[in-house]
Amino acid sequence: MRSLRLLFAVPVAFGLSFALSACPPKDKGPATDPADENWVDPVQEFVEDGYKKVTLDLNGNEEPDVINYYREGEGSEGVRLIRKEIDLNFDGKFDSVQSWKDGEMTSEQIDADFDGQFDWTDFYSAGERIRAEWDTSFDGHPDMIRYYEEGKLARLEMDTTGDKAVDYWEYYTDGVMQRAGWDLNADGKIDKWGER
Repeated sequence: MRSLRLLFAVPVAFGLSFALSACPPKDKGPATDPADENWVDPVQEFVEDGYKKVTLDLNGNEEPDVINYYREGEGSEGVRLIRKEIDLNFDGKFDSVQSWKDGEMTSEQIDADFDGQFDWTDFYSAGERIRAEWDTSFDGHPDMIRYYEEGKLARLEMDTTGDKAVDYWEYYTDGVMQRAGWDLNADGKIDKWGER
């Protein structure tokens, strides 16, 4: 059941965050008219710890829900995004952390069940996802790893017993599973093959 929560929590959270950002707060929050003397700009920019930070308050509570970190003096543009933190459920904790290099995202960590621990990490190269590590049992260790080639799933590895060792493999061609293998005696080798 918890693994189903992992699969659905992030899309729901993303949808919720964008829906809330499009609607003004229902309570008597900060002024939304820039002409009002109490108005607070939802976008703030400042320099701190050697980074240029740009924050965005999506729900009008005057707390940052998105923080973009830029390194000044790097790259041809002079400023490059190197990190992005996102609070998906507006609880004051960042649930998604992206790392960027040379204008491209290299990894993204997501806390899908909002417990303060990252449950999955996607890794990217040249703008394409190459690996995804998921902790579906929420014990702090990835138990499912997906490998991608040219944007398509090529291989899946799983720890189905919880001993932190891979005991199940799937192999794909053009994103379609061709065969699966099982390690039946915990020696790290495939003992049984199954084909599609």
